[in-house]
Amino acid sequence: MAGRTIRTKIKDKGRQIGEDLKQPWLLALLFVACIPIFPEYIAPLLAGGALLAAHFDAKRSGRRVQVGTLGKIMLAYMAYMVFGLLYTTNFLSTLSTIAMWAVMFLGYLALSTVLVDRQRYDTALFCLCLVVGLVGTIGCVQYVLRAVFDQGLTLQFWRFADEIVFEWLPIDFLPITTDLRVSATFNNPNIFAEYVIMVLPFVAYYSFSGQRTGTRTLCRCCLLIAAGGVAVSFSRGCYLALLVIALIFCVANIRKIMLIIFTAASALLLVPESVLARLFSVSGMDASTNERVRIWMAGLETIGQDPLFGMGAGVSNTWDALLHHGINAPHMHNIVLQLLAEGGVIALGLMLFAAWKLLRGSIEMLQSSRETRMMGVVFLAFIAGFCMDGMVDFPLLTPKLVGIFLMALSLGDVAMKLYLGRELQPLREVRPLPWLRRRFGRASEAREDAAARK
Repeated sequence: MAGRTIRTKIKDKGRQIGEDLKQPWLLALLFVACIPIFPEYIAPLLAGGALLAAHFDAKRSGRRVQVGTLGKIMLAYMAYMVFGLLYTTNFLSTLSTIAMWAVMFLGYLALSTVLVDRQRYDTALFCLCLVVGLVGTIGCVQYVLRAVFDQGLTLQFWRFADEIVFEWLPIDFLPITTDLRVSATFNNPNIFAEYVIMVLPFVAYYSFSGQRTGTRTLCRCCLLIAAGGVAVSFSRGCYLALLVIALIFCVANIRKIMLIIFTAASALLLVPESVLARLFSVSGMDASTNERVRIWMAGLETIGQDPLFGMGAGVSNTWDALLHHGINAPHMHNIVLQLLAEGGVIALGLMLFAAWKLLRGSIEMLQSSRETRMMGVVFLAFIAGFCMDGMVDFPLLTPKLVGIFLMALSLGDVAMKLYLGRELQPLREVRPLPWLRRRFGRASEAREDAAARK
């Protein structure tokens, strides 16, 4: 009797999940949320599928594809990258970078279109928790199998598929590493940790403030596993970013500081000694740090050649510039230097403008009400963590990282709409042609009025 009841409940739950998956908005959300799980070359397909599902959802309710302030700034950034095609030193690299940003921007459009209320927004954060928990679990299992059981497996989950696909692509494949730095579903441990850092503030918020109170224990497990994934990536820049994020949440919850300290101290007892040694080596001048200093010096010299426009988007441009200085590195290992090298002061200015808009919205949410206060903390932590990691790396290197970054900006635009009353705008109205038409139309009317007065 009990077994039959359990089977009935499972069937009912499965039927309910099947019905939910028929909703286009949920499909769009899942496509974007699952970008970190699959290989880099699948990410553009997921972004495109997300926008297609979002289009059907918008069509059902008579809406259009929406874009917010941060999205408009990213459109301006992409338009500026197109301008860089006129003078780039590597046309193909710049063109492929533009294509990467344009395709991954579809994920931004999908989220800003389907997240029309707080319930859907809550579902989006829940999906982020589950996905980062899954990816973090893969990373932790890889570490345990390699470190504890001495299994000689690859630390890149999709290695078997990458070896097949990359035979047909002009991409150099990284050799199998013998150290303990795990990559989970990514191709590089730093990239894996950078993904976790970008989504960790949202996961931390949802683990304690999400509407689904029955799943908070699960979400907190996902949070701990994600932090563990950063630990076993041995990415020191992300260690610092993780500490900055934790500090911001501690200050925001100062009344619970003793509980937080006790929990953190207990968690430190579980951290492997190798992880702590890696963390405390941040201030040392080892080979990796020395190489970064050389890269930064070479980057400053490169930027000085064209500080206004740069050399054009694409890591091949910066790679060639660094090779000219005898350094074999694809990027500047600093987001400010990378933006200056690729697009000059204009590119950096556009990114800083987006950061200012998000920071301003975060502060307004902090001051608005108790309900919106923690959401403001989330975006402050996101900005701080992203900037901290960006000081020693380039967290916009691959399609998945760009897609996750744009996903976070979309969540920012939607949060400012839901909590501050900011309006999103249909994408059609953002295009330059209607703006130019209105502009020249007003100028024409002014000339006609002036002629009539004469």
